[in-house]
Formats: sequence, C-alpha cells, structure tokens
Amino acid sequence: MKTIKYLVIIFAVFSWVSCNKNLTEKYSIKILKTESGYYYDVYKKGKLFIHQPNIPAAIGNQEFKDSLQCLRIAELVVQKMEKKNFPTITIEELKKNNIEFKN
Repeated sequence: MKTIKYLVIIFAVFSWVSCNKNLTEKYSIKILKTESGYYYDVYKKGKLFIHQPNIPAAIGNQEFKDSLQCLRIAELVVQKMEKKNFPTITIEELKKNNIEFKN
C-alpha cells in the first residue's frame, strides 16, 4: 500500500512539473564575428528572437570590439527577458559593463 502512495505522489509531482514547464523561457545566445567586430543573436526556444548587429544604445552602427563584450550585453538582455522586463540597454549599462563604444 505504501508503494502505491509513493507512486501516486511521484506521479503528481512529475505531472505538476511538466504542466508548469512553460513558466521559464529557454533562451540561447549566439555570438557571431564580422570583418570589423562582433554581434549577437538571441534565440527563444530555438527560434531567432533578437538579431542585434550593433551595440544597442550606442550612436550609429558600432559593433562590439570583442566577443566577451558582446556576450556580456547579450547575457544582460537575456536576464531582463527572463525577469519579464523589456530588454532595452542603456548607455549607463554599457559603461557599467566596460563596453568600448563611441559616444
């Protein structure tokens, strides 16, 4: 009898987890290199969601100088989306993350 109770509890937990799977979004980041710099794409559940060919908030079409700078901002964008915030980037956030750009 105890075995059946445990199986029912385990089944209930797995059912609850599978029903609530959509509560967390699955995002992935792809860093890409161009002739003059780097840019990022953000994928949501495997589909292209954001294509960011230049540094957000920076004037003009400036590209990231290296892949690490690019990744820092892409990760910040994903963190905002995971918190259900609009994924805008400000000049202050670029400076705080030591992103090289022309102001």
